[in-house]
Amino acid sequence: MLARRGDRGPRARRLTVLTVILSATTVCDGLAWAEPRGKLTHEDLEIDTALCEDARRAGPWDTAWAATFAIAAVGSAGIATFAPHTWVDSNRRAGLYVTAAKATIGAVDRLIDPLHFDTVGLCGDPHEASVSARNALLLKAAHRERNGLALELLGGLALNTAGLLYLGYGRGSWQTAWISFGIGTAVGVASALTSPVQAWLLSRRRAESKRSLAMIGSIVSDRPGLALVGTW
Repeated sequence: MLARRGDRGPRARRLTVLTVILSATTVCDGLAWAEPRGKLTHEDLEIDTALCEDARRAGPWDTAWAATFAIAAVGSAGIATFAPHTWVDSNRRAGLYVTAAKATIGAVDRLIDPLHFDTVGLCGDPHEASVSARNALLLKAAHRERNGLALELLGGLALNTAGLLYLGYGRGSWQTAWISFGIGTAVGVASALTSPVQAWLLSRRRAESKRSLAMIGSIVSDRPGLALVGTW
């Protein structure tokens, strides 16, 4: 019996040591996952704040403008179709149809291409993204927002110009044409101004902060000189 107990002693001690090592490893792994959250730099926190804010606003912004365009499309088309001729003349009726067409395009665009941002590793994700991943997500979001603004403004301008030409040159109703153009342009600008752009603005600020001037000594024609070198 003593011999058997003596044999089990070292084995039990080895099992105990192995258990302690595994427990310590698990604790260290947990600390390793939690550690980056406390070591985020100011730049990392700026990226997190911008992307999370844009991601939070993207859904409500898409929904609000899709509903706005849909209501405008249905309302304009309904009035143009069912309003008596004594209330709405032919030119204004055509203007309402143009408004309905433009609003329909805006609503469909919000539905088939909603604004979405990738925030994997951000916004409270326990698996923090690395610095390079954060920068990549910022650039991707900034590119998406910049293209969205360009499409919002330039595409809206082209669409409103087409309506202007149709109502003005095609039907000879310049008053209705300019009213439709003005309202459509104002709506497009309002949509662009309310869109999430924090990632794009942060990307621009970071790019501008990297523009620096450095003076280096140079020798020109055996004379000491100064050259200004900038990164733009």
